[in-house]
Amino acid sequence: MCQEKDMKVIAMKRTIIITLLLIVSSVAVDAQSTKAERIKEIRTLYSQSKKKIDQNGKNGRSRKDLHIVFNRLEDEDIPLYDTEELTYYFDESVTGEGNVTKRPYFIVENWGNHGHLRYREVLLNPKNQHVMFCYMKGETDAGFVVESRYYYDEKGRCVEEKHNTSNSWTSADSEMENAERYLKIFNMTTNNGSLRSKDSDISKKPTIPKAERMKYIRATYAKAKERLAANDKNDMSDDLHVTLHDMGDDRPPRTLETKIYFDKDGIYFISQSNKSMSSDGYSEYLFEPKTENLIFSYTRGAEEGEVYEWRYYYDENGKCIETKTNNNDGADGGAGDKRVAKDWYAIFKTLSEM
Repeated sequence: MCQEKDMKVIAMKRTIIITLLLIVSSVAVDAQSTKAERIKEIRTLYSQSKKKIDQNGKNGRSRKDLHIVFNRLEDEDIPLYDTEELTYYFDESVTGEGNVTKRPYFIVENWGNHGHLRYREVLLNPKNQHVMFCYMKGETDAGFVVESRYYYDEKGRCVEEKHNTSNSWTSADSEMENAERYLKIFNMTTNNGSLRSKDSDISKKPTIPKAERMKYIRATYAKAKERLAANDKNDMSDDLHVTLHDMGDDRPPRTLETKIYFDKDGIYFISQSNKSMSSDGYSEYLFEPKTENLIFSYTRGAEEGEVYEWRYYYDENGKCIETKTNNNDGADGGAGDKRVAKDWYAIFKTLSEM
């Protein structure tokens, strides 16, 4: 009896083991099938996105892209010049309230520094902007080349990675982090994704007389103009250029170009042009040397054939002390200009940390 019972127990254990093996095998097959399907889906969408990029701005369609060029001299003693380029391709959707949302579907990065090169591609789900695929190719000044590809599932987990060498420079996690940083920059630049805090004129510093302050601002403006003119002629410049092609607020194709000039102490000048078939705007923002404080702003815009201008002068605490305009109805004491200046400073800082 005892022996018969033992045989039954052994048989039952074998049945359980076989069942478990069959389940594990089935799960493994399903996982492989799901993985293969996901990679096939990614490759199909990648091909479609590339074709879409090739048609961007063609066949009578307006361009929809954002191009960022960040030039900086990393070390004055050792002239290592760093150039970072990011290009975003996106779609636009309009809500019932007339708000426009830009949804990127592909990101390209080109970076160079003293013979070292890096090229990246990020494929995004066009519906929710989840990262689906990342490609990175790096090359040293000695000609050593590294290539890596990462495929992600819907939850952001890497399901496949491929490398041309065991000496990989990246990982699935690091590429995902890069992609998230790029998306942050895009949203800050196009979808008002930066934190727009309300401006306050709480006194923090002692102020000088208005006439003296105005004289100082004009002198600082003249000096900044000389510096940026020299910077534009220099082969090794320190500047950040952001060019956005999209549909403007009134919906004709628009080009919004922002140029940011900086040194080791931070931004000292920003110029911005906004052009479309129905508008031609221009703005300038002057910053206090060695601080983030806006000290002067200028805006020019046209409406129904009339040209309007606004000039705002600020004291040491950001309070507007002088407004010069030919359209008082649109004067706001520079509140809007100060918010825009803060947003661009936040974008500059984020890019500087990359």
